[in-house]
Amino acid sequence: MNMKKVNIRLALSSLLLVSLLLTSCKEWDDHYEAETAVEGSATATLWENISANANLSQFATLVKKAGYEDFLKATQTLTVWAPLNGTFDYDALLEEGNEKLLKEFVQNHIARNNYPASGRVEKNIFMLNKKRLLFEGNGNYTMDGIEVAQPNVASSNGVIHTISGKLQFRYNILESLKADEFPIDSISDYIHSYDEMWFNEAKSVQGPVVDGQLTYLDSVFTEYNAQTAYHNAFINVEDSNYTMIVPSNKAWEKAMNYIRKCYNYAKFSYVDVTTSEQKKTDEELIPDAATAAYWQDSISHNKLLTGLFYNNNLYDNKKLKNLRNGELPEADSLMTTYFDRIYKEDARNLFTGTTRSEKSNGAIHITDDSLRMAPWLIWNPIINIETETTNNQGTVNAGSLTSYWIGQSNVYQNPRVQGSVSSSGYAVISPSMSSGNPGFNVKLNNVRSTTYVIYCVFVPAHIQNAYIPEESLQPNNVQVQIGFCKADGTLPTRATTLGTFETFKNKDFNSEEEVSEDNPAYFFNKLDTVCFGEVTFPVCYYGMTGYPYLNIQSRAERRKHDNTLRIDRVFLVPKELDDYMKEHPGYTPYYFRYS
Repeated sequence: MNMKKVNIRLALSSLLLVSLLLTSCKEWDDHYEAETAVEGSATATLWENISANANLSQFATLVKKAGYEDFLKATQTLTVWAPLNGTFDYDALLEEGNEKLLKEFVQNHIARNNYPASGRVEKNIFMLNKKRLLFEGNGNYTMDGIEVAQPNVASSNGVIHTISGKLQFRYNILESLKADEFPIDSISDYIHSYDEMWFNEAKSVQGPVVDGQLTYLDSVFTEYNAQTAYHNAFINVEDSNYTMIVPSNKAWEKAMNYIRKCYNYAKFSYVDVTTSEQKKTDEELIPDAATAAYWQDSISHNKLLTGLFYNNNLYDNKKLKNLRNGELPEADSLMTTYFDRIYKEDARNLFTGTTRSEKSNGAIHITDDSLRMAPWLIWNPIINIETETTNNQGTVNAGSLTSYWIGQSNVYQNPRVQGSVSSSGYAVISPSMSSGNPGFNVKLNNVRSTTYVIYCVFVPAHIQNAYIPEESLQPNNVQVQIGFCKADGTLPTRATTLGTFETFKNKDFNSEEEVSEDNPAYFFNKLDTVCFGEVTFPVCYYGMTGYPYLNIQSRAERRKHDNTLRIDRVFLVPKELDDYMKEHPGYTPYYFRYS
């Protein structure tokens, strides 16, 4: 066999095969380009170019169904990313209602202004529905990750880029609060009941006058929700970034049942301790039982929502942006949009058992059956009353000098005294005569209808004078009474006596010596926090002009007790928090301390 002839024959066969392949590819490319190519006239409007191209007929049909063809004829400049036929769920979209079709599809593919595909592009584009999508590339381009098939089809009022698929519509946090995906209709119904739409005439595109009435080719509305705005949580704004804890229906119900008990309002009487007069709540605030129920419902909802919103662009909240589903935040603290700070352990608990769902302006975390918000953080907090503050003081009792406060800086504090005075001040209540027993009334403002453990912090006499010898100091002995209304809003005939309490007893006394009259084991080198016991208030005073009151009366025995009272503050701790802190000695809910 002539090998040379065989080689020539093989070479010719190879050339023929390559030629056939090239011809076939060229025919396929021509066929593909014919299937996807879009022709346009720079003198025609966007609508004329879209409706004239067979490859965009499905998009054109949907634009017309949504009533937006006239908008694409207007003289304003627009950019359209038009999906080609067969690249998206056309039949499903054709079944959608016009309002949803317009917002979630048509307006999701159109933006104001001209955005050509030329050179390097990397722009976040605000679409007509206010969604922000990324247009990027350099020679080859994508819109929100979807390939641009044919860029820069010029029109008289803008430009068309054809794309190989539909641009995804992403719900923002407010839009996502619906019960389609998760059982959250309790919070959804409540928040969306505050939705409002305001017509923005300045941004709307005017159309022709029809029957004497001005029409609009594009009516622009501003969405507003009074409830989320009250909480500084603009979760409908696309260029923001928020995290929202979303309680399931069961979690919502549990939380509401707890909170409502703390806000049991009623028309009640109280003693104005500045005048010793008996008064009633302002008739304008609570004239009847229906208004009391309205207060309870409104404030309960408000308190529940307060701990749910977090701006991811502020403080340590930034760590929430990239939190993955099932992860717990590693943050020193989180700050709600209402500026309540939630620290480590409590912050982590909030995200325990939640499911994360990404949104166009952040993420939501849907709870399981419980909203793990410690109730004392926001719903039922500690009541801290600085006795040196005029608003918290009532009248002093007979035989007492007018109370006043002394500015107390740690710089001038006796170094032998442990602890520090809250808010750099404390009240001093002195007897009018050396042998007298002064007394003092304290307003207990904003008390909820719950059980509290009541504490009072006493200050030793030598806190600002290191030269006073400790052996000359004496404890106080006080009788404590409390006045508050009953469940029906009426006042008892007399205040309730909580007991008599001696201060500065050394509760940690470890001496082998017996405690006796001669060795009472007093300890004056620290502030003394005295527990006055538990009190259950049947009526909520939060936000009211009235208040319960605490009367602290000296019962000093001569040569045994100091009859001048020095009081830093009174604080009421919800019973469940008091129990929790005793069981978990290292736990601190926030800035609070016992002494």
